[in-house]
Amino acid sequence: MLLAYLLALISLVAAAALHVPRPPSQATHTAAQVSAGGEHTCAIDSGGTIHCWGSNRHGQLDAPHGRYLAISSGDTHSCAIDLDLGLNCWGGGKFVGAANPQGRFLRVSAGEDHTCALRENGRLLCVGWDRYGQASPPGGAWLEVEVGEDHTCAIRADGALGCWGDDSWGQSNPPAGEYSALAIGDDHGCALRRDGQTVCWGDDQRGQSSPPAGIKLVDIASGYDFSCGLTQSGAIRCWGELDDPPDEVQQVGFTSMDAGHEHACGILTSGAVYCWPPSPTTVPVSLAHR
Repeated sequence: MLLAYLLALISLVAAAALHVPRPPSQATHTAAQVSAGGEHTCAIDSGGTIHCWGSNRHGQLDAPHGRYLAISSGDTHSCAIDLDLGLNCWGGGKFVGAANPQGRFLRVSAGEDHTCALRENGRLLCVGWDRYGQASPPGGAWLEVEVGEDHTCAIRADGALGCWGDDSWGQSNPPAGEYSALAIGDDHGCALRRDGQTVCWGDDQRGQSSPPAGIKLVDIASGYDFSCGLTQSGAIRCWGELDDPPDEVQQVGFTSMDAGHEHACGILTSGAVYCWPPSPTTVPVSLAHR
């Protein structure tokens, strides 16, 4: 029995390693957005429905019904913005358990124990664990917000970066300049300058703050100790403690991506979701009607 079980497990992992998602059938939607968290991942399909897979130890797969525009998966919780721009969160952690914040929101970023969201008027709201001041944003108008483990960064209306919270690795001391995109990992961050240059700062013990030179990126994402970027040709390049997706998947091409704690996911040009490294918890569910 034990030998049979081990053989079955090996077969499952091997199948996942060779898994290139096929275009969904006519009974399914394609993915519009994907967000990788701690040990779970969630996606919004083209009809606005949320689908989650992976660990459900904290209820992080129990997504609310309805139609949604944006989603962010944290360590053990996720948050999503519905069609009325309301914010809905579920799962575990120090944040979840309180009532959902009131108001209208354009962006949300869920972290380990705190969450920040961008209001319709450009102001930031952060809730949850605030030991290092990571949930105490400065005033002013902002365009984008991303949270790490114990710090938070955002892009101001003029394109400058602002960070607050823990600065043990320099993760709350971003470089000057004007930026168009931002990604925050546990103790490091990366951003795309408006001139197309990629810059990173903070912890670099595993190379997570050393992006490859000479490659122009159009999107960026950061995990625990790695970061990844999407190239103009639809390929994904990663640095730090995560390898690039397999060549056969790169040939299909990606349209977007996101990074979790130790895994990443992207949406292929077919609309299917691909996650790596392969494991039973990173193989996406079919985005079927619910």
